[in-house]
Amino acid sequence: MLIIVGSPWQALLAKSYILKENITDPQYLIEKSSPKSFAEIIKILDADENSIRMIIEWSKLSVLSKAKANIASDYIDAIIQTLKQDYFKTVETILVFSEQTVLFKIIYNLFGASKTYIKSEDGILDYLPGLKHHSLLKQIAGYLFIRSKVKYYIYKNYYPVFSQVIMFSRVEAVSEERYVPLTILRQELLSVLKTAYQITEGADTFKGKDVLLLCQSLSEDKVIPLHEELKLYEKFIQRCNDLKLTVIIKPHPRSCPEKIEALSKLTSSQVEFFEDYGIPAESMLLNGKFKEVVGVYSNTIIYAHQFFGVKGISLLTPAMIDLLARKEKKKFTYIYAQLRKYFSDEYTVFQ
Repeated sequence: MLIIVGSPWQALLAKSYILKENITDPQYLIEKSSPKSFAEIIKILDADENSIRMIIEWSKLSVLSKAKANIASDYIDAIIQTLKQDYFKTVETILVFSEQTVLFKIIYNLFGASKTYIKSEDGILDYLPGLKHHSLLKQIAGYLFIRSKVKYYIYKNYYPVFSQVIMFSRVEAVSEERYVPLTILRQELLSVLKTAYQITEGADTFKGKDVLLLCQSLSEDKVIPLHEELKLYEKFIQRCNDLKLTVIIKPHPRSCPEKIEALSKLTSSQVEFFEDYGIPAESMLLNGKFKEVVGVYSNTIIYAHQFFGVKGISLLTPAMIDLLARKEKKKFTYIYAQLRKYFSDEYTVFQ
């Protein structure tokens, strides 16, 4: 059985599925976005070198310049040649724990319906099909630079080809008979978290706190200016102070130095700063006694209630949307509407 994994969270789901289904001798195709992410995936899967059939370097699949597109074209050819090895020809079932579509298109284009495919949702993008289309720039670059291979870069809904789709909520694109609730993996996921992240140091820092505030990379991604993002966190922290709730601020791994400095100044006797990227938010929720976990559109606020019994709160409010740049407003209004549609019982919105 081949299992495709693309991030630490997806690795948690994949390992949970392996335990749930008592899968022996799993083989992996791992999508490597960074050395740190790759190391986390290996740790969670507890995978040895012999079980890794292929590693995909996502940096080689960019087509946003002629030089990169040439690299991507050659790399796609190399992937296809590797997939023609006997193992990939003979494997019958492929589990897809990945949000990337390029790799799966390559695989499906090569093998078609001769394989059985099972998909696990890996995050919020699975509920936002309107955002999954690649940009016009990428499509044009693909057309100009890699010609026929542009088909791998244009979004297509592949849900009908999966025999099962493991999701929190069933979306319209997934038929009822193929939908499997993600929460069937809850017990196994919590077990994997305990095994992969045996917290010793730093546990006392967050065990007595009421609220986990997960910062995001809004300013780094040019969504809103840094000062506007900070105002969002400051307003929520003021609310916690008024309610006498203790808070842990966990910065995003890609936070810029200016944001780190500003966030560290928000601390008080009620508010602590926890800059340990080696401990994921999910592990903190499992080991702490939090009442609330807060983010903008973080996956964690979606999973918090059913996996950890913690209330999720989104900061993606109508007022927040009004702060966004004009080109982003439509996108974030759409995200907000979809979140409310599929997860209205799982989280609340901070007003």
